[in-house]
Amino acid sequence: MRTAKPKVLLAWSASDYEVAVFRKYLGDAAEIIVMPKTAEQFRDVVKDVDVIVGGFIPDEYIKVSSRLKFIQILSAGADRFNFKLLKEKGITLATVSGANASTVAEHAILLILALSRRLVFMDKALKEGKWIPYKHETMIEEVYGKNLGIIGYGNIGSEIAKRAYCLGMKIYVIKRNPLKGVKYRRLLKYVGGPESLDYVLRISDYVVLSVPLTKETLGLIGERELRLMKKTAYLINVSRGPVIDEKALYRALTEGWIAGAGLDVWWLYPPHKGAPSTLGIHKLPNVIATPHKAGWSKEARRRALILAARNVRAFLKGKKVINVVDYEKGY
Repeated sequence: MRTAKPKVLLAWSASDYEVAVFRKYLGDAAEIIVMPKTAEQFRDVVKDVDVIVGGFIPDEYIKVSSRLKFIQILSAGADRFNFKLLKEKGITLATVSGANASTVAEHAILLILALSRRLVFMDKALKEGKWIPYKHETMIEEVYGKNLGIIGYGNIGSEIAKRAYCLGMKIYVIKRNPLKGVKYRRLLKYVGGPESLDYVLRISDYVVLSVPLTKETLGLIGERELRLMKKTAYLINVSRGPVIDEKALYRALTEGWIAGAGLDVWWLYPPHKGAPSTLGIHKLPNVIATPHKAGWSKEARRRALILAARNVRAFLKGKKVINVVDYEKGY
């Protein structure tokens, strides 16, 4: 009969503070192992751990694990994992969904305001010694009274709505199940299901994507959907890059189907050649681009660490774990 403590691997270069968070919540209930320095050492350690905390874990390491039963990631999205493999090995996967919701929501609002105020354009011009003249084409826009479409109304979508309402925006929401769990309902002008996507795209001045990447949302916004939007509308993406068809968006931005976009998530990431967009969408003058940092705040990180540590403790004690990924739904 096994009596040794379960082993918990912190699979990133954890700081002293981050390790301390797990020591606080796990106490003597587990042996905490910090990320090894080499891939070979990591492979050896993975073979004999019960829990892994961190980011994406490639299949090659999951396959060699003999005791692994729980993976706790420090992000909200789990779309990179091989759900079939995890299910076959009986491994539970959990996220920290909700930990960065307010941070991502603030970033979405930032992109909306920066686009409406032409902030990046004016900042760049002034730094180059150019004074923007008072002409019709250099006017900025208010967001007050404008229609905001939020596609995906979970933790992040609802936090965006709360902040947008304070700016006087009229909020139209698309939610997978519009009859269940609608937060801040009194703030919303409209709540519909996926069948109402076309309506929300047509009516919105700003569209924010905050859906998980699943089989259903892959390529959700393509040429047809982009052509439904107003020519004066802006598209903001804080979900996952592949939710939008890259080629269609490039055409929409260069041919004037929409006014512009604010993008924090991409189709390719370093070290892949061509990242973040092989078509150079991030270089277009009507695009504000940020490197997938919408949720990377000090506050969100602290919340994520504490949520993860509590979840690991619950798992080790046989108690209920929150934010468990449904392998059929994909989130």
